[in-house]
Amino acid sequence: MTFEKLLQQSLVWRGFYFITVLLVNIVLSRFLQADGAGWIYYITNFFSLILLVASLSMESGYTYFSSNNTISKHKLAWFSIIWTVLVALLTLLLVGYYFLKIKHLSASITNQYILYSITYICGILLMNFFTVLFYAQSNFFLPNLIMGILNLGLCGFIYISATDINVYNKIVDAYFIVMLLQGILLALAFVVKNKSYTSFALPNKSEVKQLLKYSLVALAGNLVFFFVYRIDYWFVRYNTNSCTSEDLGNYIQASKMGQLLLVIPQIMASAIFPQTASGAFRGDVNKSILVLFRLFLIVFAVAMLVVALLGNWLFTFVFGNSFNNVTIPLILLLPGIFGIAVLVLLSAYFSGKGKVSINVKGAALALIVVVIGDIIFIPKYGIYAAAFVSAIAYLVNLSYALWHFFRDYQLTFFQLFSFSKQDWFWAKNMLFNKK
Repeated sequence: MTFEKLLQQSLVWRGFYFITVLLVNIVLSRFLQADGAGWIYYITNFFSLILLVASLSMESGYTYFSSNNTISKHKLAWFSIIWTVLVALLTLLLVGYYFLKIKHLSASITNQYILYSITYICGILLMNFFTVLFYAQSNFFLPNLIMGILNLGLCGFIYISATDINVYNKIVDAYFIVMLLQGILLALAFVVKNKSYTSFALPNKSEVKQLLKYSLVALAGNLVFFFVYRIDYWFVRYNTNSCTSEDLGNYIQASKMGQLLLVIPQIMASAIFPQTASGAFRGDVNKSILVLFRLFLIVFAVAMLVVALLGNWLFTFVFGNSFNNVTIPLILLLPGIFGIAVLVLLSAYFSGKGKVSINVKGAALALIVVVIGDIIFIPKYGIYAAAFVSAIAYLVNLSYALWHFFRDYQLTFFQLFSFSKQDWFWAKNMLFNKK
């Protein structure tokens, strides 16, 4: 299978899954409004930090070592299941202690947080582990079909439950439980499809050492990335003089709308990482990144124009009247989102070559910009400042990564902007060529 064909398969099936994620976002936003949906996205942001630490970013190591067949896929599958069970027990203890003893919440509310944290963290953990194992086998169809169908089922459940008196609690519970179901079904599908149940084994000491050595460097980078992309949520949340709960919901929605434009880069990165790690198609990967930079630049320019012209009408029509302040933050964010779109590809490229430290250092520079900028400007200018500062930070991160890419691939700055018809022919061939 050619590299372009791999990208095509990834686009089709991961695209299907991300469309269902968008539908879930729309349905949640319409039924829960800005403050309710904002609370869900804010609390999952908190859980995502726990998830990141609990995973040790081993999904990066999984991709690297399973793609070059260094560690058996069966060993990694069983290791994932056992690790997730251990994380569930640790989450039970830590989250329960935090909300009961430190926050002094009631036992019933604490139990709700425990349910939400375990279902979300363990569900996403299993999804992360097993999707990368599927992708390392160039199987984009099965995992995304499973997750997409469950998302559609969640949307249907929310609509059916809309007339219920206790609708809010039902929707929130269902949202988190579906996360866990997705992870469990992915794990079962991988074990059954690959017949891993016939050969139970775990990585040996040397393999675990290799896995952790690679993954912990990736964890450092991902932790910094996490704060670069999410710390503005906390600044907005706790600057109550300049930001209301509705502002938080609008800002997170703007961020999520920007992240939708990252779907295609993330899909492509899932194909770039394994191929770079295995050494296959490395020349094709380098050229593809250049072409995609130029195509993304055009796409994001068009996106900014569309948002400027139609945003105010579109977002209130789709999500509800409470989302009436999404447009300006999104316009301010979009140049930075373009930076992330290219950075996603470059990060996959450097990770596949074992140069994860470049990702870490670039993210550290961006984090410094975000923290200083948010401290200075958010108290006075609110969510508009948060969006503008984040965009600047993302572009700083991109500039650092591009500098290293130029050195690695012997490029000049002007080659990035060498637009030609061949770029569009490449995209057409990748999307529609059935050979």
